[in-house]
Amino acid sequence: MENIINIVTVLMMATSFAVFSLRQYHHSIKAYALQTLLLVIVFLALYFKYGSHELLIWAITAFVIKVVFVPLYLLRLIKKIGVVVEDEPVGGFFISPVIALSFSLAVSMMLYKVFIHFSLFQEILPLFAASFIFMMGIFGFVLRNSFLKQILAYCLFENGIHLSLALMAYTSHELVEVGILTDAIFAVIIMSVLAKRFYASYDSLDTSKAINLRG
Repeated sequence: MENIINIVTVLMMATSFAVFSLRQYHHSIKAYALQTLLLVIVFLALYFKYGSHELLIWAITAFVIKVVFVPLYLLRLIKKIGVVVEDEPVGGFFISPVIALSFSLAVSMMLYKVFIHFSLFQEILPLFAASFIFMMGIFGFVLRNSFLKQILAYCLFENGIHLSLALMAYTSHELVEVGILTDAIFAVIIMSVLAKRFYASYDSLDTSKAINLRG
């Protein structure tokens, strides 16, 4: 079971990089959906390994909310707005993914040592992946100007948090887990409404164009 979890979490790292670096919005959203499906597989693998029914409830809820609802909602958003391709980010399309990948790997090499000290699941690679996915979300906020990419960046570091929580505290009460997942719905909906209003005002999702908001 550990081998399955290791393989799946490596694939999650790859999909987080795809979400960050792909220019086509619908490709990035689908990569996020795939990553969350892999996260559900991790939940199920841990459930079969430890028999924690909380993880089963978490897997079902994550599938409905994060694999189905959120991606469909975001795909509907870009279809309604009519934007297909991301504008060029800070540093360009080549430099920013390299920066994000390098720094995410470096920070993850430090963070996983802290995670493994407190984790119930004593495997290095999944804990490293959790910190890597979280950092890719952080750098997505910093290095991407696109409003939609920033929404996906939020979803990425949320997946990193969920993965680390599943590995470190898989016996936590299901109400805590479900509550964290349902927060994602409201956050994505609120940010999507803001994205639509931003696009209506600036005819773009590039937040750097809002120069009149600078103090």
